[in-house]
Amino acid sequence: MTSFFCLPMGCQRQVDSLDRSQSNLQSIPSDIYRFRKLEDLNLSMNNIKDLGRLFTLRRLKVLDVSDNEISMLPTEIGQLTQLIELNLNRNEITDIPETLKNCKMLTNLKLNGNPFTRLPESISECTSITILSLNETNLTALPSAIGSLANLRVLEARENHLRTIPLSIVDLKLLEELDLGQNEIEDLPAKLGKLSSLREFYVDMNSLTSLPDSISDCRMLDQLDVSENHIIRLPENFGNMSGLTDLNISINEIIELPRSFGNLKRLQMLKAERNSLTQLTPEIGHCQALTEMYLGQNFLTDLPDSIGDLRNLTTLNVDCNNLSEIPETIGDCKALTVLSLRQNILTELPMTIGKCENMTVLDVASNKLTNLPFTVKVLYKLQALWLSENQTQSILKLTEGRDNKTGIKIVTCYLLPQADALEGDSRVGSSLHQPDRGGVTGGPKVHFHDQQDSTFEEERAAEVHLGNFERHNTPHPKTPKHKKGSIDGHMAPHEPDQPRQLSLTSNHRNSATSFGESSNSINRDLSDIRFIDAPASMPNGVRETTLSPEREDISPPRPQQPLATSNTSLVSSSQHTIRIPRDDSGKLGLSFAGGTSNEPAPNSNGDSGLFVTKVTKGSAADRCGLREGDKLIRANDINMINASQGDAMQAIKKRETVELVVLRRSPSPVSRTSEPSLSGSAHELNHLDAGSPDSTLFATSSNTPVYAS
Repeated sequence: MTSFFCLPMGCQRQVDSLDRSQSNLQSIPSDIYRFRKLEDLNLSMNNIKDLGRLFTLRRLKVLDVSDNEISMLPTEIGQLTQLIELNLNRNEITDIPETLKNCKMLTNLKLNGNPFTRLPESISECTSITILSLNETNLTALPSAIGSLANLRVLEARENHLRTIPLSIVDLKLLEELDLGQNEIEDLPAKLGKLSSLREFYVDMNSLTSLPDSISDCRMLDQLDVSENHIIRLPENFGNMSGLTDLNISINEIIELPRSFGNLKRLQMLKAERNSLTQLTPEIGHCQALTEMYLGQNFLTDLPDSIGDLRNLTTLNVDCNNLSEIPETIGDCKALTVLSLRQNILTELPMTIGKCENMTVLDVASNKLTNLPFTVKVLYKLQALWLSENQTQSILKLTEGRDNKTGIKIVTCYLLPQADALEGDSRVGSSLHQPDRGGVTGGPKVHFHDQQDSTFEEERAAEVHLGNFERHNTPHPKTPKHKKGSIDGHMAPHEPDQPRQLSLTSNHRNSATSFGESSNSINRDLSDIRFIDAPASMPNGVRETTLSPEREDISPPRPQQPLATSNTSLVSSSQHTIRIPRDDSGKLGLSFAGGTSNEPAPNSNGDSGLFVTKVTKGSAADRCGLREGDKLIRANDINMINASQGDAMQAIKKRETVELVVLRRSPSPVSRTSEPSLSGSAHELNHLDAGSPDSTLFATSSNTPVYAS
């Protein structure tokens, strides 16, 4: 809490900046009004309900009253004609007065998280505005003259009730970022292509059935997200957006990709899961910058030979389709590390797959394979080979043999032939099966069937005695602690291993249950699995909740992850929501390690999640109650389970106040006292600003990357 003290009258005139955020203020202190030359005032995160005589401070340029309980914005706000930045985020304001138009110098206006339903038309007279944030309000329409904001560069209006977009929006020639996600928009302006400076466009989770042809004129666009709409076709000239690098068209009804798609020479990531694609255009081979392509849950029957031209492709996911074969040219994808073909109708894999020398994960579970090509044995970097939905180990002992029909050398194991191969064409209807489209977008899914057989009931009965325990997303196990060189938690290749034992102890009895160690899938969003990222024993009053990228709801308990130590006692935990405002320099004062793309955090027992490894004493994070060892579950409403450090940095870098949902375990799995080398290194970085482009990545002595903010 900021202390109050008296200043001589001569000194008072020199005060131009004052920060009394997080001071538990119920109202604006009267002594503030004496600072007549005050230019920068921060009163965020208090309990202020009324702005009082604040408008007498006519020299104010920056006013931050976010995270208070203000219900009315007085008309006197128009008297602050020198205002440049006004932050009213997360209050209870129900109406924006017309007099705001008098703030002609305003460049940054933030109104997120307020329940107002309209923005006055006169706001278009504030032509100096460059950033306008209107997320999570009750807006039903944008001002019709919004195109008059000639200097506007960022417009955010996510999570509202917008149905239409004013036609004048196309006059925003300098607009670079437009976020209209999670609204009720049915159509976009036909002349959208006039937004010649647009770089990022998010219109996901709306009711669009098509995109205007003119969108192809947005040549500067590099990120486009139109997922979760009802789009059937993309414009024929879609490929003219030559600057596009990230494209998300998932969860639509798209039948085919246009032939011009091959002109997207800079495209690096394509997400097209859960559409109605029956074929992939051969022109895809011209998108030679592609590194990740997700085509799961479509109706593809084959892949074009041109797939082999994607020499930079590292991840290819074609789960839940109707593929009966893979082209021989797949062997030309030399950079391929993850190939997921789960739930198709493959009867064989091409011999050329052995040329994918960098492959670390091959997932062909739930197909019709009777054997594998011998060349699989030369994939020396392979760390996970998945042949079954119920497989508990990533390592399989392969036996050499010869095909009875062709005499060609093959390899097999106890999981081959696959169950579907034994069933032959007994699937109902035809040999082509309907892809499982019940889940949300993401990578390969692990399905736990709803049938309540006797075995399942017995397991549930045992859980009553054992207490709640955690079930991990089989079949992607963790790397055992004694094995090195893992990638994203997958086990080292060509080493036979046995399932490890987990002892679950309760007050009633002891019981040992075998589970294969599990991990999050590489480069996948396992959003079909409802998983509880919590330890076996939950303290009284703490509810177990499922956390998925799309939603949160109640989920059955799962077995606890095997611990790396010999201690088998259950660990208590609780979930906390912590809101951290940045300090004056924009810093949070925390460091974190782990994540899906890095080695696990020190002392995290192999957990691939993100853990807080350092909280600077006296920092914003420290004052708000963040602790070392806290595991990140969500950051600003973005799921951090299965997230990388880059995902976490992206989630927090644009917010003045960072809201973290963390899982706190006792005792903490990550602490400075048990990892002195980590604390020493993290201390050097804990003052970095996560929002700055030069946020630093470094490696500790254990090669564990750590980000700091």
